[in-house]
Amino acid sequence: MNILVISDTHGFLPSDKDFFDLLDEVDRIYHLGDGWGEIRTLEYAYGSKLVYVGGNNDPVYGKVWLIDDADGTKILLTHGHTFGVRHDLCDLADFAREKGIRYVFYGHTHTQADDTIDGVRLVNPGTFRHGNYCFASASNGKLMVRQMTRFV
Repeated sequence: MNILVISDTHGFLPSDKDFFDLLDEVDRIYHLGDGWGEIRTLEYAYGSKLVYVGGNNDPVYGKVWLIDDADGTKILLTHGHTFGVRHDLCDLADFAREKGIRYVFYGHTHTQADDTIDGVRLVNPGTFRHGNYCFASASNGKLMVRQMTRFV
């Protein structure tokens, strides 16, 4: 399953064809919060293909974390503000481990990151507002981050 992961759009979605071609190519779109308007736009256009959590700047948080099963791979999604990710990732890693989750996508810091703590992989795509995103592939309990790059 191919997944596009974005976070912290803060009012920004590209309007060019390349972006929408990318959305059409993936099986799932994760939005990690701080972009309520963009979440609503993507939900309208892509329906159940979009999986999202609310961020600290969203007028309605919705769920602040959820666990998605992506083709047999359980992935924890969160914006991260309720786990203190600006300071460290230990609380988030502990929470994931307690839930039996090995993979986490989070946002909030606006900085791309890919860390592993005690067997839990924590990936932040960075802020999409500045063109950063993550493209991942999930299958049979494994997650591969295929690229973290800037959307041009």
